[in-house]
Amino acid sequence: MFSLFKIKEQKAALYAEAVAAVKQARCVAQRTLEHTSALGELFSAEVKEYAQHQAQRVAMVIIACVLLLGAYFTFCAVLAVVLGMWLGLAWALCVVFLLNFALALLLLLRAKAMSGKQLAPATVEELKNDWQCLKLLCKGNNER
Repeated sequence: MFSLFKIKEQKAALYAEAVAAVKQARCVAQRTLEHTSALGELFSAEVKEYAQHQAQRVAMVIIACVLLLGAYFTFCAVLAVVLGMWLGLAWALCVVFLLNFALALLLLLRAKAMSGKQLAPATVEELKNDWQCLKLLCKGNNER
């Protein structure tokens, strides 16, 4: 009878421990959910702020490009006028055209040479290594 009472006590103690563990797990899960939600809200706010900042930067770059284009055309016109005083207008326009054509050709050739760069090569290499490790792991598990 004494052992039966002890067993009931042990069951009650185990039950109480299990209930406490479940309560603690619920509390941890709830706190984790609250923390994750707060982090999500913070991340969302930061992304919105970053997007606004980037939109302003893009707008400034577009405006700068338009202004630079106007300045470039003005420079070409002034160059043609100055060269036109020495060479004549037709030859001056040809010189400006050839300078622009040569510069554009050099930029296009440089851009073509730059096109071979791979996006995130170190990450791609790591993913390949991970894939090989997974294949070896699967192969090792199949042989057992």
